[in-house]
Amino acid sequence: MHAEQIRDQAAVLIAIARARNGRESVLLTKRAEHLKLHSGEVAFPGGKWERSDGSLLATALRESHEEVGLLPSRVDITHELPLSQTRRGMKVKPYVGRVDSQEGLKPNNSELQSLLWVPLDFLLRDLRTRTDIFVSGGKEYWAPVYDWMDYTIWGFTARVMVEFLNRVYGSGITRHNEAPEKRYCAG
Repeated sequence: MHAEQIRDQAAVLIAIARARNGRESVLLTKRAEHLKLHSGEVAFPGGKWERSDGSLLATALRESHEEVGLLPSRVDITHELPLSQTRRGMKVKPYVGRVDSQEGLKPNNSELQSLLWVPLDFLLRDLRTRTDIFVSGGKEYWAPVYDWMDYTIWGFTARVMVEFLNRVYGSGITRHNEAPEKRYCAG
């Protein structure tokens, strides 16, 4: 893809690692409260493409290194997911990568409040607390809401998580669930 085509896009890394107890987990971050955009939200490591990146994969790896200290050499990319779009129109390319371990990572305090490893088995059980329905431009988008420890995973991050779980693990997660639905309408 040429720079002109990806100029206004972003990329995220869905990093998977095995914990000492043998359970596989997904790396997520909690963004710092002082940030102007998405403050305090749980997200995958990632961000906007920069001209020096050359590719969206390079963006995902650079941002992961900047945000949590994950060296690109520690990541083995296993899957690319289709571009996803946020409600604000940003196109985001998710990459899935296996990481050698959960050790040695720490949040960059200028961007993040914390980092967390969410067990895959928790996510695969689809124990959501509710399903958010977003209505924008006459279209409906849904996302599960997961509460794990003191963190809430929702919105775009939860939508990408479901895409990942369905494509890579064949989980079959759909909108329909026992959890209540909450509807939001964009103005």
